[in-house]
Amino acid sequence: MDRLGDALTRLDRWVGAVLDAMVIALAGLLLVLLNWAVFARFVLNDSVSWGEELPAHLLAVLTFIGAAYLTRTNEHLGFDAVLRILPARAMRWVMAANLALMAGFGALLAWYGGIAAMSFAGRSLISVDLSMAMFRAAMPVGGALITAFCTVRLVGVLTGRIDPEALLPESDA
Repeated sequence: MDRLGDALTRLDRWVGAVLDAMVIALAGLLLVLLNWAVFARFVLNDSVSWGEELPAHLLAVLTFIGAAYLTRTNEHLGFDAVLRILPARAMRWVMAANLALMAGFGALLAWYGGIAAMSFAGRSLISVDLSMAMFRAAMPVGGALITAFCTVRLVGVLTGRIDPEALLPESDA
């Protein structure tokens, strides 16, 4: 394999490890915060001020970071029954078109998500002194990651470095 391929493989592993850690940390934090809010309200009879707002924003962050994670691991929603019966050449072109559309969607999400995130600059959550832009930044970050993953795979599929069957959900390749 060439130097660029090695570098991309190392970068992919690193990004994958970071995404794994982020998704697990976000889901774990959400679990702890929601359970604490319920415990505080019903057992301690003392509601927390952030019980609804903070978990809602964390869930939004988890949604966009999770979408990028699922794109990277090929576990996103997909309809592949017809794709699986196509000849190899047709599968390659349909997969390339799909990856191009997904990359375009990710780019739009990154662009307009960035605009939306910047519109919240200087605003804080009501219940906790945390910037709303921090939570809204998950949208452009998730979109940029989706674009990057799909673009790299698109180039790989078009150059023959990536077998389209390896990108199908539940693929063993």
